Amino acid sequence: MLRGAMGKSISTRRVVVVSFLVDVFDVVSNLVVAVLTGSAVVFSEMAQGLADSTGSALLVIGERRARRPRNADHPFGYAREAFFWGLLSAVAMLVIGAGLSAWRGYQQLVHPEPLEAAWLALAVVGLAVVTNSYAVSLSMRKLAAEEGSLRAAFRNMNRPLVKSALLRDVIGTFTSVVGLVALALCQSLDMLVFDALGALVAAVMMLAASLVLMAQARALITGRSLPERELDQLRATVQSTPGVDGVNHLAAVWAGTSSVLVDADLDLDEDLDTGQIEKLLDVLEARVRQVFPDTERVRVVLNSPGE
Repeated sequence: MLRGAMGKSISTRRVVVVSFLVDVFDVVSNLVVAVLTGSAVVFSEMAQGLADSTGSALLVIGERRARRPRNADHPFGYAREAFFWGLLSAVAMLVIGAGLSAWRGYQQLVHPEPLEAAWLALAVVGLAVVTNSYAVSLSMRKLAAEEGSLRAAFRNMNRPLVKSALLRDVIGTFTSVVGLVALALCQSLDMLVFDALGALVAAVMMLAASLVLMAQARALITGRSLPERELDQLRATVQSTPGVDGVNHLAAVWAGTSSVLVDADLDLDEDLDTGQIEKLLDVLEARVRQVFPDTERVRVVLNSPGE
């Protein structure tokens, strides 16, 4: 009980701010140490932090723009714009993080430069492991406390800023661990190739992560459906509504990071009059919102059973 209470006391703002501060620390500290030591691994850590802070800023911009009210040009609002900025965030990870890391790793592999004060490189990368791990722990506790489990949290689309912060901090932790191992091997075996390989492996990890994020953004932009299990729950809710004779078609897609559009083609009882149909639609929408509180709009096409 105490653990749950502690998790619920963690605000989204705190999670995002901590993640952002970790990224800024990574950029500044690793840039300084990269210049002093010439390490490709430390440069890669700087690139990863720069990509994360840029991506986080883009997500915040997208989240704010998506909240703009609907107008004549956008009658359904701007909720989907968050998906576009999410795509830009993934591109930033690809270009800045993976691109710069691959470039520096290749340079160190082809034209190796000896490391100066290697202990300093080990210290800053080791510290990055600690700071990123703390940020990961904070995000995990926040999501687990609100959704019951991380699996349930990632099955839903709400709280995108917290989930993005978690994913980026996980990647940052893994790249830091890889970099720490690479630098340790470089020092113990006196082989600069491990410094280059550490940066290249980090680049590959960021490349893979960015491609996954791009694929998710593409699916959402093109109208990704809710999971089949949730569609079945929604269909059962609609079908059990008094006055609904049959469900011909039912679809529900993400219209934004925390909004759902529901489209239903229904057969109604033949003996319903206009007033009863209006009441039925109100009841139907209310029941749908009970199952999915994030529902933004419910569109219903009505038919008689014989049509």
